[in-house]
Amino acid sequence: MSQKVALFVSEERLKAFTSVNQNVSPLDLMPYILQAQDIELQYTIGSTFYFQLRDQVLSGTVSVANQFLLDNYIGSALCNYGLERALPFLKYKVFNKSVLSPTSENADTITLEELKFLQQEVRSTAQVYMKRCIEWIINHPADYPTYFSQNVLDGQMPAGDGPFRGGLTIPAQPYAWQKRAFGSRYFGGFAADPYFCPNGGVSSPIVQQGIGPS
Repeated sequence: MSQKVALFVSEERLKAFTSVNQNVSPLDLMPYILQAQDIELQYTIGSTFYFQLRDQVLSGTVSVANQFLLDNYIGSALCNYGLERALPFLKYKVFNKSVLSPTSENADTITLEELKFLQQEVRSTAQVYMKRCIEWIINHPADYPTYFSQNVLDGQMPAGDGPFRGGLTIPAQPYAWQKRAFGSRYFGGFAADPYFCPNGGVSSPIVQQGIGPS
């Protein structure tokens, strides 16, 4: 029995919101949309909330609040994240015995540097949409209780750096994810909980007393 797959973005939306030509086959795009969902989206919103979205899409019971995110932020972000991941494989095709770069009689193919530039452009667009998504969630906490009650056993906690990240990863303990996810707007720049510290360790007596550096 084949497993049902929750696809958060339709082929029509992908082609409408990006520069993908209408003659591109859905089979060339779908794997990368699924990768974008499973990697980029889950990284940003956390596994618990991601699983809720996935289950609601599969069962056709998406809540009004979650549908708003899909329509206004997540869908647009995934279109661009998916295109970023698809671009190399639209240029290069994997066959049984080789990896080839098909050519066209009517156009010149782009260089690798040009390809990387296009990837960066669409990624930047996707990150803007995901940033807006997280800001909307944080400003409407009553509509998204699952985001604020993540289960560490589900896997990925919401990314503390949001959708914008570089190549440096600093490990931190799961109990500090709320500080990293919500930022100083909810904590006044310092940890109110004596066991809650921005750097993932136990907060110092100075921080506990609400005394910051001059």
